[in-house]
Amino acid sequence: MKRCLGNQRGGALIVVMMVGLVITIGFAGFITSGVLVEARAVEGSLARSRAYWAEMGNFNYILSRISKSKFCSSCILPNTNVKDVTLAVNLQVYFNELTNVKTWTYPDESSSYTITTTDTAAADNTAGRHQYSGWLMATSAYSSSSLVSGLNSHLPVMELRLCVGLANTNSHCGNLSSNNGGDTTAYFSINRLTNLPG
Repeated sequence: MKRCLGNQRGGALIVVMMVGLVITIGFAGFITSGVLVEARAVEGSLARSRAYWAEMGNFNYILSRISKSKFCSSCILPNTNVKDVTLAVNLQVYFNELTNVKTWTYPDESSSYTITTTDTAAADNTAGRHQYSGWLMATSAYSSSSLVSGLNSHLPVMELRLCVGLANTNSHCGNLSSNNGGDTTAYFSINRLTNLPG
């Protein structure tokens, strides 16, 4: 009878060890999946932040170009009666000056990790806009990136709406449906900056 009890004690120990091993493997898998989800969330947040600042850099550049050039490279006095569509073409020229700095790479990432921005200027597309309103819009979006899989559709698309041709820094934008002169000056006012759905 003693011999029979000794054989049973070893069998129970093996069963307990197997149950413990299965629980440990399951717990390790749970922890690992949580860490992967957290790592992807951090990478996604970093990618969105990088895309946002690349797009904001483009907007800041064109605003500084408006202040410096007044939409005219050889004007002594401001031009008047310039249509919004013409002002938008000039604004697009400023965006096009950024050709060499549209693709962003990061030294702490692989060489395939890039963010490329595309910028488009246009006359404000609000219904009822007067052709000499001075209201313009600019959209900056990512055009390609080799980021974390599944993130590309969640990068920000930024839209800037502004009015240009103001008389001085204290001037306010006229009504969108009014003829505001179509002037080329160094002064502008930002109406809104929107993060559009990607």
